[in-house]
Amino acid sequence: MNETLNALICRHARNLLLAQGWPEETDVVLSGSQWQSLPVLPADGTQVSFPYAGEWLTEEEIRAVFDAMRDAVCSVSCRVAEDARRIRAALTTTGQTLLTRQTRRFRLVVKESDHPCWLDEDDENLPVVLDAILNRGARFSSVEMYLVSECVEHILSSGLACDVLRIPDEPSRRWFDRDILREVVLEARTEIRSMADALAKIRK
Repeated sequence: MNETLNALICRHARNLLLAQGWPEETDVVLSGSQWQSLPVLPADGTQVSFPYAGEWLTEEEIRAVFDAMRDAVCSVSCRVAEDARRIRAALTTTGQTLLTRQTRRFRLVVKESDHPCWLDEDDENLPVVLDAILNRGARFSSVEMYLVSECVEHILSSGLACDVLRIPDEPSRRWFDRDILREVVLEARTEIRSMADALAKIRK
């Protein structure tokens, strides 16, 4: 979850900075270990530096730029810290059952899975996922399917769909992966044939 969480938080922070007028080249990197050796004031880890500013700015100008940047960074940091809780909650799996379908002999169970997602900072879906989480209360996780035999209460097959975005009140067909379901059904048929062959050998 960490890679996906970091990618979403960094993109959100960058979006907020750009909205304040920061240049397009602005980038955000999460690297706590990089700053561990630096002295940190209580409840404040903000570090702003201008290595060569003295060559082209006066002390008064440096102070003005410093204050403006510090205020902007603090404002964005507070907003990101607040929204990061919502992002993390959207990625935290509970193992809840999302969908069940049942026939006389078989039961399909679809649940949230704690298998990691693969969304990273270069993924073209990153803005879509971020917007859905922050503005539509979406959840983002892997989803696992199980096909269970009702006769013997035995899991015949299972399948995994990664990076599934689920938006509240949207029908399951929007996120349900039928290709994975087909694979699960084929695997179940193979398992049933294997079990039937094993039973036939016992009877002989």
